Amino acid sequence: MTKSFGILSVVIIIFFISIASAQIVDVTAEISVDRMPETERNNLKTLEQLIPPYFENYDWIENTYGIEVPLKISIFPQSVNTSGFERIFTAQMFISNAASDQRFFEKNFKFVYNTNSPLIHSDMITPLTGTFDFYAYLFLAGELDTYEPLGGNSIYEKARDIATRGQISERPVGWKQRIQELDEILRLRDYRMAKYYYWSAVDLVYQKKNKAVAGAINKMLEHIGKMFEQNARERYTHIFLDVHARDIAEIIRDFGTPQQGDKIIALDSDNEKIYKKILQK
Repeated sequence: MTKSFGILSVVIIIFFISIASAQIVDVTAEISVDRMPETERNNLKTLEQLIPPYFENYDWIENTYGIEVPLKISIFPQSVNTSGFERIFTAQMFISNAASDQRFFEKNFKFVYNTNSPLIHSDMITPLTGTFDFYAYLFLAGELDTYEPLGGNSIYEKARDIATRGQISERPVGWKQRIQELDEILRLRDYRMAKYYYWSAVDLVYQKKNKAVAGAINKMLEHIGKMFEQNARERYTHIFLDVHARDIAEIIRDFGTPQQGDKIIALDSDNEKIYKKILQK
């Protein structure tokens, strides 16, 4: 899906902003219950059905660009303990967008879920919905970074607010690590800018502004280079490149220069075979 819509489409989006569709769409949730007792299995399967509408039927941000972010959520409960009237689950959780160029994994996700409990959006930070809210904003901020340079800053701060309040809540487990994850992303300015220029190149191709594509590619490569000067194995950048290597190679082949092909191979040797196979066609 292109990130740019042209003047007419932007006008349409602004005109209909008051009735913009949900920003998080096509959510798939799967809770593996193999290790759980029978009662918990049934309850967790109920929770599984509640997760998609929790994300989809809520206006997370002012959706100026008409953003739609599909999510996949997989939860693997490992144990359950009862404390008073509460059941506390310990689980692993993997959450990603459709392309999987944004993905997060929690090894020790603790949450409370009781029989027939609804999922409700609230200012009160709970281990379950608070965590969902945190990641919703992380994904939306990451998506906004592809529309404007560092465009997700204000939404990343919404995630920080949730995590900060989570740390001082009755159940602070996990929030310190989430803040660390957020801080790491915000420190990676060149990773975020490389994403922006990649999608700028994609949009320029879509708009048939072919002469401008090489300039966007140069900017993307410049920021990847700066990122890897700081840390050659920076994981977010490598995840992004792994997902988009084929498309990057095709854009460089069709609209870039041989020098740009050589540079991406030098920067991202992990995907050298993909680049060479496509660039040599």
